[in-house]
Amino acid sequence: MSAIGEIPHGKIMPFALRPLEEIDTTQAAEIERDAFPTLFPPTPFRRELRNRMAQYLVAWRRDDLNPSNRVTSAAGDVEAPPGSPLSISRLLDNARGFLAKRNTTWVQGEQYVAGFLGTWYMVDEAHIVSVGVRTEHRGNGIGELLLIGGIEQATNRGSAVVTLEVRASNDVAQNLYKKYGFTERGVRKAYYTDNREDALIMTTDEIQSQEFRDRFQFLSAAHQGRWGFSDRLLV
Repeated sequence: MSAIGEIPHGKIMPFALRPLEEIDTTQAAEIERDAFPTLFPPTPFRRELRNRMAQYLVAWRRDDLNPSNRVTSAAGDVEAPPGSPLSISRLLDNARGFLAKRNTTWVQGEQYVAGFLGTWYMVDEAHIVSVGVRTEHRGNGIGELLLIGGIEQATNRGSAVVTLEVRASNDVAQNLYKKYGFTERGVRKAYYTDNREDALIMTTDEIQSQEFRDRFQFLSAAHQGRWGFSDRLLV
């Protein structure tokens, strides 16, 4: 994990990870309503910040760190000449970001949050309780980035396994979890209160094993190759 400003050469992902902060809780609640409109009761994000068992990560837009038309590389800040392909690309990214932000609780001066992941740590198990991404940003690698950050955080904290529940009908999420080594270990009947749908319990093998670590590093590198480098501040 590189600190901000120490970006290697190559493609850079517009989003990075960091822990949830108090200022993010309104946006997190908004994302949850978007991703899970029938969820009740809603997650008490402010209270979760005081929960010693809970850790939340957010995916925030890097442009909000430095809104000027500059890029950061391993060599430092580089000015993008007006009219250059780099300048035009940055302007297009900013325009897309502005359009995505119009109908949100995000306000100027805050970092725009596109998604979150919550984990509860219990003994040697990391239990992912929720993953949410704004509708307009789905399909851009953010959900997978959050999962990578969650697994990486669990590994760093010494957890033995990572587990979660997923709707039986959510094939997209199940396929992502299977890709990262989660397998079905059980079913919670009528788990979801909105429609009484079953939840599949999915759990990894031992995440501290060399086999799991090697596979995880391969998948993380593949994600970076497709979507670009992203900072991951996990504590």
